[in-house]
Amino acid sequence: MPAKNSAGQDIDSYCGKCKLSRDHTIMTMDGETIAKVRCKTCGSMHKFTSSLDAQKVRKPRAKKGAGEEETAEIVWAAGLAEAKGKERAYSMDSKYRVGEIVNHQTFGRGIVMKLYANKCDMLFKDRERLMASTNE
Repeated sequence: MPAKNSAGQDIDSYCGKCKLSRDHTIMTMDGETIAKVRCKTCGSMHKFTSSLDAQKVRKPRAKKGAGEEETAEIVWAAGLAEAKGKERAYSMDSKYRVGEIVNHQTFGRGIVMKLYANKCDMLFKDRERLMASTNE
């Protein structure tokens, strides 16, 4: 017959701060379930996590913007098809117009998307970047 747990008893629990199963003291109970425990090693108080539950393999979270690169590439390809004018080399001292094709020595071919004072947004194959220019 399993022993009944109560506040003040010692129990083995997974400690998120220590990242190990450690000896804990039961601090609070919710009915017959253990609610909070305190780690005897680091002193942190947290929810009770059974040592068996801690052994489960956790799946890493999906990165934000995982599909962002694919979307940028589709927009970039469509923008190149619609672009007007000749392709020219990027220079910080140049003025640009929306829709122009620019060839950057590091990022490759890009399309001018938006103009600001002394800056412009350019869409390259991998993503949109804020670039310096002499637009006013």
